Amino acid sequence: MSDIPTAQTSSVRSRVKFLTLQPLLNSMDTAPARSYCGIPLRYTIIFILSLVVSLLTVYCLENGIQIVFTHMFYVPIILAAYWFQRAGILYAVGMGLLYLSLVEVISGYNPNNVIAAIGRFVVFVIIAAVVAVLSMRLSTQQEEVGRSEEKFRTIWEQVQAGIILVDAETHEIISANPEAELLIGYPEEEMKGRTCHQFVCPAEKGKCPVCDLNQKIDRSERVILNRNREEIPVLKTVTETTLDGKRVLIENFIAVTRH
Repeated sequence: MSDIPTAQTSSVRSRVKFLTLQPLLNSMDTAPARSYCGIPLRYTIIFILSLVVSLLTVYCLENGIQIVFTHMFYVPIILAAYWFQRAGILYAVGMGLLYLSLVEVISGYNPNNVIAAIGRFVVFVIIAAVVAVLSMRLSTQQEEVGRSEEKFRTIWEQVQAGIILVDAETHEIISANPEAELLIGYPEEEMKGRTCHQFVCPAEKGKCPVCDLNQKIDRSERVILNRNREEIPVLKTVTETTLDGKRVLIENFIAVTRH
């Protein structure tokens, strides 16, 4: 039994890391989520931007403008490469060919203009390729985080050891797993925000064995209080880590039957 708390502590530390990464990775989701008139919103955005850039290109070329407006191509190209990855590179090739065609048709054949246009075409494709590669790497990392989070969730919910996370400064309970709910008799929502003193821990305020008395609790026999204020003997381990910049105590405990 003594190996279970140690293994679970490692799992909780993994959860801390993934919870830190999760908001950032979620904001970089590459899958279309909304639609406009039945068309995925991102396709609609790319279509509108492509149309605007094309019309702007025609206007500028007809008025003898050869520079500045070409930077507008980067907006749909970068978005397409980020959202659609490999398909975004093909889109960049298409936009580059469109630009070359418009330069040839509207401005007429001019070696300098054609060479400059070819150079911009190459830049379009390179930028799209770089963004697409970065987007694919982010997608892969997000999938790995999702799989790891799912593994942790399974351990967190199924392991036969109670676990609670406690704020080391305020001693407020942050989270509790199902086994802790079963042993203590409270659902997690009722435990969150409550101080552990005289709630799940018999110690009085200011006499926390870990924070105040500097005791090391490593697979030690202790007691916890349940909903009926009964003392339950447990084998307990407490370790400290950091979550969202706060010191957090990870308390692992297993009920011990005394003969």
